[in-house]
Amino acid sequence: MNLLQRIVTTGCSNVKATSLQEVEDTQRIIRFVNTLCLTCAAMSLSLSLCCHYLIGNQIIVWPAFAEAAAFVTIICVNWVGRHTLASILLIIVSNVTIQYYSAVMGRVTEFHLLFIFLIGLSLLLFQRPFLRRLAIGITIGCFMAGEINMYFGFYPPAINFSTVFPVEFVIRWATIPSILILDMMVFTFYIKNADRLRNREMTQVRKMLETVRLQNSDLEELTAKLARATDAKTVFVRETSHEIRTPLNAIFGISQLLQLKVAQDRSLAPIRLLADHLYAASFNTREIINNVLEFSRIEAGKADTAQNSSLDIREWLDNVVNIHQYIAGVKMVRIRYNISEEVPEFLFLDKMLLTKMINNLLSNAIKFTASESNVSIHIFPKGERLNITVADQGEGISEERQATIFDAFVSERNIFLEGTGLGLHITRHLAEAMGGTIDVKSQIGIGTTFTVCLPLEGAAGLPGKDLKDWPERMMNLNAASILIIEDDKMSQMVLSRFLCSLGSRVTLASDGVEGMLLGRASKPDIIILDAHIPGMSGKDTLTHIREDDVLKNVPVIIASGDAFNEASEEMINAGANEYLVKPIEFKALHATLTKYIE
Repeated sequence: MNLLQRIVTTGCSNVKATSLQEVEDTQRIIRFVNTLCLTCAAMSLSLSLCCHYLIGNQIIVWPAFAEAAAFVTIICVNWVGRHTLASILLIIVSNVTIQYYSAVMGRVTEFHLLFIFLIGLSLLLFQRPFLRRLAIGITIGCFMAGEINMYFGFYPPAINFSTVFPVEFVIRWATIPSILILDMMVFTFYIKNADRLRNREMTQVRKMLETVRLQNSDLEELTAKLARATDAKTVFVRETSHEIRTPLNAIFGISQLLQLKVAQDRSLAPIRLLADHLYAASFNTREIINNVLEFSRIEAGKADTAQNSSLDIREWLDNVVNIHQYIAGVKMVRIRYNISEEVPEFLFLDKMLLTKMINNLLSNAIKFTASESNVSIHIFPKGERLNITVADQGEGISEERQATIFDAFVSERNIFLEGTGLGLHITRHLAEAMGGTIDVKSQIGIGTTFTVCLPLEGAAGLPGKDLKDWPERMMNLNAASILIIEDDKMSQMVLSRFLCSLGSRVTLASDGVEGMLLGRASKPDIIILDAHIPGMSGKDTLTHIREDDVLKNVPVIIASGDAFNEASEEMINAGANEYLVKPIEFKALHATLTKYIE
């Protein structure tokens, strides 16, 4: 048994391959070839000796020994490591042997049944297409040659079995089982090979599934960490923004108070430029904070969605440009703007998103245009789209930079100012949220033009209060009683001075409890409530106001450093009438107050 096993495994130890799987496959073929050679040699010798015993003719004895020797030689070829050659020799020797026995013994042996065996053997032994085609070609050629000889008798059978009936019967039923055994060997190898491949594939699939499961687990863990990091960053930005907005609210308010004083008292004209510079610096700081906050919202997947309503486009543009005139004046830049007569008076747009977008573009243009130059805004229809162009006369942007100018943290730098690299990235998101696009065209040394393209849809509406001549046309708030609930003393002072300058009667409270007591006593016309106050929170204070018999119908304006939509929605749902984000623009505050004061 050990000797037989050693013969079957001859040549398996010197297999050279690039992978363990390839080694195992080659060794499996070697064992099959060696087993087949031993089987064929034994069958050939047994059949020849049987024929010699029955008919006493040696015509197939010596060829049988030659055939057995050829099969043994094939095993030796495997032993020296020529495995492909051994497989080719097996095909050749098998075909030659079959043709010889078919010619010598005639139809009695049914050797043509081995055609299926040889075709299957060719497919099993060779993986390379060329060798498969060669082996199958040899088999088909030999089969055709045998069939032609059988029909035309070019080489008649050398043994006549018809003389003795039992001899023909014995020889026939000795060869047919041998042929079936060889066929079964091929089929069995095919089945085992298919099972092995299926098991291998299943093992690989299981390994892949396990790998995917582990990777998914790692990915889920990483996603959770990223989500926690994003949430932590958002909270940090939110809290930092709130903490910065409170002192900035005082600075921004003081700058606006100075501008009001300068406008009312001509003797203060020498400090007008200082007031404008302070306002411009405060305004730019506010825009930077807004952009950082907006970017954190975009990263967190909480970007604003468009809420369209009727908008007086000309009044809106007047107000936007008027705000930026102070910033432009610092660099002696003129803002020129016009709206085509073909543009309807009222458009169906999201005012908040549009304002954010144009503020970014206009601030960007003022930053990067040359001193004593022009910034132009042009609004015109083009087909069913509304085009808004903002152009400067700066140094321009190179073509390479234009390709990435809308990416986050990409900013052009020039001799005047540097950008944070967030404004244009946010502007693109805002344009897309409104169903539009934005593109850029620039020439070095001439300037840059940004074009926003939005859906053009007219709307019905009534003109609002035009504040372009603010503060000259401010409505006086005489006799209006206003309660301010604000814990920051500087913000209290700034707001109260502004409101007192409008003729209002102002009552100050530092927390919710004090605010409730003073509110019941003074019965104010409007309450301005800070969302973040010590003790009873702004939301709790608002809830108590809405439940109080004396104060429940008083309009409440929330003034907060929290610019997240979630915060404003929470306060509006709790009963607030308006929500203003610090630092507060006095013009916006004035417009809000006039809505509730007759």
